[in-house]
Amino acid sequence: MKRKLLIGLVVFLIVINLSFFAIGYYSYLYPSLGDFTIETVVETDKFLTLNVTPSSNATKYEVEVVKDEEIIYQKAEETNQISLENLEANYNDQLEIKVKAYNKNNEEKESSNTYNYVYKDASFNKEQDHLLSKTTDLFLNIDGYNANEEYIVRVYYGKKILYSTEEVSEKTKIPYEALQDYSGRLTAVLYTKNERKLSTFTFYLNTPIVGKLELLSPSTEFSTRWNDIKIIYNGGENANHFYVYLYSDGNLINQMEVVPENNEVIIPASMLSQNTTYTVVFEAVYEDYFEISEKLSFTLNISKIETTNPVYVSHNPSFIKAGTQIELKSRTSDTTIYYTTDGSDPSTSSMVYDSPITINENMTLKTYAASSNRYDSAMNTYEFQIRDKTPVIYLSPSNQYDNYGVSKAGYTTEKEMMNKLADVIGRELENAGFIVYRNNPYGDINAWNSFSNAVGADFHFAIHSNGSTNHTARGVEIYVDDETSPALSIAANIYDNLYKIYPGNTNPLYNRGIKYARGSLGEVNDNYVNNGALIEVAFHDNYDDALWIAQNLEQIGQNIASSIISYYN
Repeated sequence: MKRKLLIGLVVFLIVINLSFFAIGYYSYLYPSLGDFTIETVVETDKFLTLNVTPSSNATKYEVEVVKDEEIIYQKAEETNQISLENLEANYNDQLEIKVKAYNKNNEEKESSNTYNYVYKDASFNKEQDHLLSKTTDLFLNIDGYNANEEYIVRVYYGKKILYSTEEVSEKTKIPYEALQDYSGRLTAVLYTKNERKLSTFTFYLNTPIVGKLELLSPSTEFSTRWNDIKIIYNGGENANHFYVYLYSDGNLINQMEVVPENNEVIIPASMLSQNTTYTVVFEAVYEDYFEISEKLSFTLNISKIETTNPVYVSHNPSFIKAGTQIELKSRTSDTTIYYTTDGSDPSTSSMVYDSPITINENMTLKTYAASSNRYDSAMNTYEFQIRDKTPVIYLSPSNQYDNYGVSKAGYTTEKEMMNKLADVIGRELENAGFIVYRNNPYGDINAWNSFSNAVGADFHFAIHSNGSTNHTARGVEIYVDDETSPALSIAANIYDNLYKIYPGNTNPLYNRGIKYARGSLGEVNDNYVNNGALIEVAFHDNYDDALWIAQNLEQIGQNIASSIISYYN
């Protein structure tokens, strides 16, 4: 019994010892950092020293000095008395000092406090001119000058001392004669009598002056899609280096050196992110003399990456005369259109459209458009059929009798004005030999779509005018169901021709273009109606748009009818 107890006691002691050993060994492998604080900044003969209480198991300390949320100084030391050698700030700067301790595994722990420090050492006033004119003495203004202190000012060219003075005042003179044999960058350094460096000031003598920059394009507040950005400027003479800096939320995001051509610089889209606002800074510099560079800046709002508009055709594919020449188009400029005629899907190795295509036989045309800094368009398929048919058009003008326009412009209600417009369109189409049907203004969309399908309409055309919340919007727009809808081509042709006569067509804001309803509009929904489109003929609640509609119903109607006629002939 005693033997068993003795054995148990020995085992227990062994387990206890092993446990303590394991804990100790683990602590050795993974030493934890103790809490510590920043105590004070002490001035010594050669530099400032930052004292922190020791953190257990720390192998080094890293200090950051922050001014106006920007790190101006960083240093790491193995001791908790950290020399702030070469820390330079301006007199009365409000500095925030932060410290992190690290153990041998590079784990970190922040000090339990930050230390606010007001920089009280004298410093050169950095706002004075960095250019020294010929034959002119240099006067260096010193902020925080203390008459009870002794200072030294030295001027360096590289490492060579050109001038030294121990007679230092709030405005210290450096005679031009001491510097006249030199050109380029010179540096003045302010020391204490014990050679502690307090401040530096860089200036330039006999140096080419960079011409002031003037921004010509873009505007100072510029919004655009994700794309290359061209900067056009005047000035910058004598500069031999140019830089672009991109800031977002006050942080430098990207920068690059650029080579202008004819005072133009390109910021590639690859440097930019979608849905981001940037402050763009363009800098012109001679050599590396950044203190006397010239800068300009502007705000850049980048939206999303756009998709290239789809390809549409100039003539109706479902029945077409042999020998007709068709054109392929996209509403995105500078596109490359790829196509096939054998039913295969097009790619970048397919034929590139560069001239009209003659339709002499039934053909399956597949196509898509590509453009720089955009996604490729959807692929569209057009089945061209050689056959004769009289086009059947269903006109569906608005029945919104209580939707009033600007009466001073002569616009009454949407129902009345759009039905008058439909009268003109219908007359022109019938004169061209088309079969035309009209909606019943007292019916509804379901009845109109049913009637359109019953008469076999080749094109179902809803005719409306628009309104906006603030009554300030302008422009023409036309809806189809989506990018591959069969009505895309005729809708695009109608829009292109009508926009040419729209009085606001020089303003890109009014170029509203083709819109996609994606199932939300019954009269263009591809599941409900064949080949449906809905046009918004300008804004009836805007005086200029309403006046254009009211005074030009005949011209607008003839223009739309002409587009439909040319599409089917």
